[in-house]
Amino acid sequence: MATLKPTVKSKLKTGMYIVYIRVVHNRQSSFIRTAWMVNDKGLKGKDIIDPFVIQQTSNLISCYYNKLNQLDSSNWTVSEVVTYLTTSKENLSFSDYAREHIVKLIKRGQERTSRNYKWALNHMERFAHTDNILFSNLTSAFLNRWINSLSGTNRCKEQYPVCIREVYKAAIKDFNDEEKGISILKNPWCNVTIPRSDIPEKRAIPASMIRKFFNVLPDRSRFTNPLMEVGQDVALISFCLCGLNAVDIFNAKKNQYVDGIFSYERQKTRKTRADKGYFEIRVPEFLKPTFEKYLSNNIDSPWLFNFHDRLSTSDSFCANVNIGIKKIWEKVDPNYKASLYAFRHSWATIAQNECGATMNEVDFGLNHSTNKMAKIYVKVDYSPAWILNEKVINFVFFTDNESKYIEKEYMAFEKISKYNNVRAEAFVMGKKVCSIEDSGFSNVDQIIDKLIAMLPKNIRNIRVQFKITNIDKNLVQMYQRLVH
Repeated sequence: MATLKPTVKSKLKTGMYIVYIRVVHNRQSSFIRTAWMVNDKGLKGKDIIDPFVIQQTSNLISCYYNKLNQLDSSNWTVSEVVTYLTTSKENLSFSDYAREHIVKLIKRGQERTSRNYKWALNHMERFAHTDNILFSNLTSAFLNRWINSLSGTNRCKEQYPVCIREVYKAAIKDFNDEEKGISILKNPWCNVTIPRSDIPEKRAIPASMIRKFFNVLPDRSRFTNPLMEVGQDVALISFCLCGLNAVDIFNAKKNQYVDGIFSYERQKTRKTRADKGYFEIRVPEFLKPTFEKYLSNNIDSPWLFNFHDRLSTSDSFCANVNIGIKKIWEKVDPNYKASLYAFRHSWATIAQNECGATMNEVDFGLNHSTNKMAKIYVKVDYSPAWILNEKVINFVFFTDNESKYIEKEYMAFEKISKYNNVRAEAFVMGKKVCSIEDSGFSNVDQIIDKLIAMLPKNIRNIRVQFKITNIDKNLVQMYQRLVH
């Protein structure tokens, strides 16, 4: 057990001494600064004789001993003891920790993700009427009231609480230590239900509407590259390059376009995929006039397109493009609304429903993270996506066929995100044998593999049923596996 004693160090220029608590543990010593001070009259040597300071430090030392008595700290270092004594949920700032977490996300290259965390924290602070929320404030009752205040939103009511929960989980890992019995933070999320985002309207645009969109002549303008023209042209570039994202268009560099082949690393997933989201797409002859219309003529610029001459960020680029697209739709149908991202959905829908592509082929063309390991070992042939892309272009611009798909709302078991809270249970002959409740899973197989590792040793060569509940989205799915 550590020994604690009040003491002072050197005299300040003011003639006063700062009072410290000296901590000695395993032949090591350290000091905890207090809020009290004494002068020469309050000292006898380095022993404190001021009655008030003696009383206050005695109370503080008593509290410290009470904390240390709750666990076994015999193998700790003195710095671990000091950290444990000085870290308290009552004065630990969640706001400060969350801001540090956001900075870490930015340093990892997750700047766009970090914005969601920042907006979530800002909203919670406005709700709490303070810019310094403490961990002790984050009770289940408070969190439920805050989430209820988001009930009028479509997506934020799920997205913001998930962000805050992820920050809290990171804090639990940093401040708690199960092996040493340190449990500074309790988990208030067990009694909190995060609502599911509203299901958005299907974004795919019928082929007839796409034809009308690209048939509109933008209004004449005295400006170079007016918004309507840019919006229409960027939509064409995106659609005719397998639904290329706006951020990948804006951030394209000159070395990414060689001999008619445009290559890119998808910004959204390049930090999380082993292949860095790399993809190659041949620019169709049909698109080249529009594509090359915006190529940068600035020799000193590394950027492929000249959008950087006027805009500084991909967000401002996307905003301007969507304004232009909106103006085009107003000419087609004032009641019809579809953003640039809808053209990506449209490419996928037409490729599958009208051009006979399989879901895997659509995923490949969209540069989704499928067959990740295969892409590491195999020299990828991207030409099937080019052929499929030409089929989509042919269907939209060289036929007058209408899209035959009928949009239906279907409550499918959606793809699991690592941010979703999941409860999974394993059953044998109707009896539950193990279960987990956690987040951090990217797919169902990861969950099932973890459950299989938890199965009793006598359960082998038998069929096991698995029930997986996405708690955040209130969706349930059942699976069965033969466990060897």
